[in-house]
Amino acid sequence: MNEEEKYFNYSLEPGKIIEEKANYDGGKPLISIITAYYNCKEYIEQTANSVFNQTFPFWEWIIVNDGSTEAGTEELLNELERKDERIKVYHKRNEGRLIARDYAISKTTSDIIYMLDSDDLIDKTLLECGYWTLYTNPEAKWAYSNCVNFEGMEFLYKPEFNSEQQKKENLIIGSSFIRKAALLEVGGYNAVDKDVHEDWHLWLRMLEKNYFPVKMNYYGFWYRKRKGSVLDSFKKNKKREKHARKVIKEQAKKINEYIQAIQYPVSSGSGFYTYPTIFEWNREAIYKKGEKKRLLFILPWFVFGGADKFNYDLISRLNQDKYDITIVTTEPCDYIWRQKFEKFAEIFDLTTFLHRKEWAAFLHYIIKSREIDLVMLSNSYYGYYIVPWLKSEFPDVIFTDYIHAHDWSWRNGGYPRESIAISNFLDKTYTCNNYVKNVMFYDMDRKNKNVETVYVGVDTEEFDEKKVEYTGEIDFEKLKNKKIILFICRIVELKRPIFMLRVFKEVLNREKDAVLLVVGDGEQLAEMKLKAKELNIKDNTIFTGMQSNVKPFYKVAAVTVICSLTEGLAVTSYESLAMSTPIVTSDVGGQSELVDDTCGKVIPLMQSVEKDLFNRKYKQEEIESYVNAILEIINSKDYEKIKENCRKKIEDKFSTEIMVRRLDNSFTKLIEKGTQIDRNILKNQELFEQYLVLYNEIDKRNYNPEEGGVTDRNTNYRTANLKSRLWSNPLYRITVKGLKKAGIWERLKEKYKSRREKDV
Repeated sequence: MNEEEKYFNYSLEPGKIIEEKANYDGGKPLISIITAYYNCKEYIEQTANSVFNQTFPFWEWIIVNDGSTEAGTEELLNELERKDERIKVYHKRNEGRLIARDYAISKTTSDIIYMLDSDDLIDKTLLECGYWTLYTNPEAKWAYSNCVNFEGMEFLYKPEFNSEQQKKENLIIGSSFIRKAALLEVGGYNAVDKDVHEDWHLWLRMLEKNYFPVKMNYYGFWYRKRKGSVLDSFKKNKKREKHARKVIKEQAKKINEYIQAIQYPVSSGSGFYTYPTIFEWNREAIYKKGEKKRLLFILPWFVFGGADKFNYDLISRLNQDKYDITIVTTEPCDYIWRQKFEKFAEIFDLTTFLHRKEWAAFLHYIIKSREIDLVMLSNSYYGYYIVPWLKSEFPDVIFTDYIHAHDWSWRNGGYPRESIAISNFLDKTYTCNNYVKNVMFYDMDRKNKNVETVYVGVDTEEFDEKKVEYTGEIDFEKLKNKKIILFICRIVELKRPIFMLRVFKEVLNREKDAVLLVVGDGEQLAEMKLKAKELNIKDNTIFTGMQSNVKPFYKVAAVTVICSLTEGLAVTSYESLAMSTPIVTSDVGGQSELVDDTCGKVIPLMQSVEKDLFNRKYKQEEIESYVNAILEIINSKDYEKIKENCRKKIEDKFSTEIMVRRLDNSFTKLIEKGTQIDRNILKNQELFEQYLVLYNEIDKRNYNPEEGGVTDRNTNYRTANLKSRLWSNPLYRITVKGLKKAGIWERLKEKYKSRREKDV
């Protein structure tokens, strides 16, 4: 089982309830959803809810009742039609799903068709992502997402597109966004008989025309694997299956070329990304200003880490009646924590449906279409480079950032350096501790003083040893009489896992009942296991891997050890103390702001991250300091008092409740007061644009080796570099901007596009 499967929660089906509806301005629909309905009374309400909950309201839904035999069908569908002006229901005699789909298409008014069966579900951002991925890839003829299979059989489906493999098996889900013109050109759905896999045959007909798709890399579609489905009927009827295979094989023979799709995330290359652009968007705001304030978080990803836990704690606890929240992420990652965030916010992972050249335009669109009040940026490298441009476009929007740590081994200090570079565009910078704030002022010479420390905190209700049971794969009963030392972190060099083993070796020499419990995963885990064997401490060391529920491990531990070369203020520290477990920690970051002699020990660091990241020649003096501190705590006659002090320290100053309350109050004051940024600094837009170009040129990515050296399937480096050189000419930029303002530029692009299509 991969990490996505391990953490995916299939019970979180879209459409279980109706959420707040996005504002529809009554204009022309941009997407036409079509549904051939037949005997689906049990499921249609949830399907409808998943449509109503869409963040993109510019749809119409054409439902064709294909002669359903269930009693009350017409009344049910007519009632659904009355609920929303965008729904149109048609009743006809039963002729099969293919004819019903084509009939529905004939009633549509938009240029993009989305096919949705009446028992399936869609993630609330799917229509918005699908629209913009086709908008930004005008030559692609259809687009689809990854698929969640649920109910009858649960699994995640995300195969890479391969046109040769597509001839042998259907890799593409049926519920896709299709350009109507292309769909009609290849004959629609009824171009084959009902005994053929119609979706598969449709994609092969598209490929025959050298049409290619876009594969969005997130789970936007939920396919209900129920008994009695069309696929089930194929499997049970061998004659039918044989006929279907024959027809598919004949169609596959007509595809003579390898067709390359756009599959996200896509690679980036030198010269490809030019200045930020803006989408043409003149619709009314999707979410209008009102009693609620709208927040935009720009984050890197949703993975397992301290910064991500902070993001979740904040977003999940902000008052949902006071705030509406949008999250945009900028780094590819597995689908591990995203569902946790989706309960409280709408989410757009830019890497899953857009080229990076379009990210700026999409963020601009998000701020405009949501009428965002405040932006919170944290740990997104791209985010720091786009803020000056966004601020110049939206001077009334409040921009803030949160700093979790500094890192002298990366970019001369890490994210604090990026924050200082754009500090004149930020109304507030928050730091996780005073140590980082002081580093910014005294070591990095930050001039702007609008910095505030807000400690990350921990949930004292969740992390309470009195409420935690011993659960999991580990047999904690066997460990009850042992002195357990907990090492919980990402197992990477910065955390000094080998140093931890050296310390434990010495502890074990003096405390025979000691056990080292290693909780976490990372690139050094395999080496750590080998070293434990080499040091002859393997029998007293337990490796659990990454755990979704860490509370039982804190409860069973006598002490938690943090021996990192660098930290901001480790979330592990908060959690351990909340669980009444003392800490022995290296004196890094803000650890001494939390840990003192009443609840643990702070050990002077005798290595530096700059010089000793891979230095395994540890000083015996430092090892002895940890050994003595650990033994002093676990054998203390006042151990129970130390445990009480741990808990009290968190409750008094370092709880999540305190953290959320402080940020909530700060957000409210900032929005009410309005931005204090001097508008004179927002005039140099050429510089802000060039700042983003700099990022795009420096931060190159290569995700798909099969792309063959191109940044997407149609644009090669030569063309991209030519565009870049042209744009570097001031006269060219002035000319283009003038043509855009006069409305001529878009007409020229359309003329060029139509000429290319004729040539094709």
